[in-house]
Amino acid sequence: MSAPSRAPRGGFLLRLLRFRPQLACVAAVVVFLSGVAQFYQRGLGFSSLISIGEILNDSKVTALRQIPHYVYEGSAGYDGSYYVQLALYPTLDNPELLKAIDNLPYRAKRILLCWAAWLLGAGQPAGVVQAHALLNVVCWLALAWVLLRWFPPTTWENFFRWAAVMFSHGLCMSVRHSLVDGPSLLLVALAMRWLEEGRRTAGGVTLALAGLGKETSLLACAGLDPDPATGAGPGWRSPRTWGRVGLKAFVIALPLFAWMAFVRFKFGPAEDPGLGNFTLPFAGFAEKIRFAVRDMAGPDATALSWATLATMVALAVQWIFFAVRWRPGERWWRIGAAFALMMVFLATPVWEGFPGAATRVLLPMTLAFNILVPRGVRWLPILLVGNLTVAATIFEYSPPHEFYTVRADETMRAAVRVVPAKGWHAPERHAKNQWRWTSGSAELRLNNRAGRPVRATIRGQASSVEGARSLRISLGERLLWGETIGAKGTTEIRFGFTLPPGETVLIFTSDRPAQKIGTDPRALAFQIANLEIVVQP
Repeated sequence: MSAPSRAPRGGFLLRLLRFRPQLACVAAVVVFLSGVAQFYQRGLGFSSLISIGEILNDSKVTALRQIPHYVYEGSAGYDGSYYVQLALYPTLDNPELLKAIDNLPYRAKRILLCWAAWLLGAGQPAGVVQAHALLNVVCWLALAWVLLRWFPPTTWENFFRWAAVMFSHGLCMSVRHSLVDGPSLLLVALAMRWLEEGRRTAGGVTLALAGLGKETSLLACAGLDPDPATGAGPGWRSPRTWGRVGLKAFVIALPLFAWMAFVRFKFGPAEDPGLGNFTLPFAGFAEKIRFAVRDMAGPDATALSWATLATMVALAVQWIFFAVRWRPGERWWRIGAAFALMMVFLATPVWEGFPGAATRVLLPMTLAFNILVPRGVRWLPILLVGNLTVAATIFEYSPPHEFYTVRADETMRAAVRVVPAKGWHAPERHAKNQWRWTSGSAELRLNNRAGRPVRATIRGQASSVEGARSLRISLGERLLWGETIGAKGTTEIRFGFTLPPGETVLIFTSDRPAQKIGTDPRALAFQIANLEIVVQP
């Protein structure tokens, strides 16, 4: 009897190499979820993903005030802070919304994500807030699956195109701030997938939902087939076939029109219907390029300055691709060209910032670009440069941070709460260092809820804004630590004390007033960095 044949020694390795793009896709999903996981905080969940700013504290709706959530100090927050309040009242029946949301009629047009969060949160405020924070994460995962239709993970080039979309700055910005752009891109991609499969009703309904998520998503109606029987084909030039497309687009837009009519009836016309986001051709883009080059060439240029310029170059390459490579008979070209045309008229409010909101506004153009760029080495430089928006993505995944850490066992960590009170500027971070500047005297409140005294040891570094100054840390009239700082770089802080039950206020004071340095608008006195609070029974 002959011995059973054995697979070649390198057979397993060859199979592993063949499946590497699939493994890379799985690894990319793991990296994404790891980045999101950094935003979880005990007692607050993932609410830091919504970017709710402290400046809005007085105007928030009551339901949001009553729910523990992360608040960014000294910040106005971002658009997600408005949409989460709409999600708490998706029928717009709470009069508090008029005060809580800037330009309510304009924001309320984009209601789909708010409805979805309310349903997923079962109408319970705490559940709605967490659902709203995580809805973009769920949509990201769903989009990762939908895009496999155009980028099957069988080659490394397909993996690159897939990853370039999934980690594009616009999509990750939508996840990071709980915006409407990511879910809207998912619906556009899903609609096109179903249209390509011949499921015209499902595709049309999904496009209508995308319009309720974000009105500019209706530009994707350019991807509708002029002739359902033959596709676009040679008849795309016929006014008759395009008349049918226009009629279909009108029907698809009807749900949005009906909702907008309801919003207008309830609140009247919007003070700004969004026309401020548009300007003369290329005026906004040219201004953005000018500022990006100036910031990159200036003495204070940072990695973010370079990433911003790279993002502008990428969007320009995408636009040129659609402008030069004329393919109106192709569904995805028409979609990309429609958003490329919109890019021409985008105004400063869309471009401003580092790198700005344009990357998320133009997400369908980025997807169409990656689908349509021809395969092969010759087109690889175009593909690479056109996807440089990923250079700015890493800056979206810096979780909220504080300048202190509490080190203790699980029980004691939960029992001691630390709150920076008056006198501190917002927390800052670079690499492994975390700090806060003060505007003079500052207070740090420690709340011991253990029911018994505990031992607290404070460690950290102090430095002065300019020149030497004295720094004193007191508990009431009792001096806990005091030295001259700023004479020789940073000064080490280390002292211990007994922390009684209830609230204890540590007071940081200096003998010199705060002052302004350079172009920084803040008055700065001294900096406390990497503060460690070690708590023991």
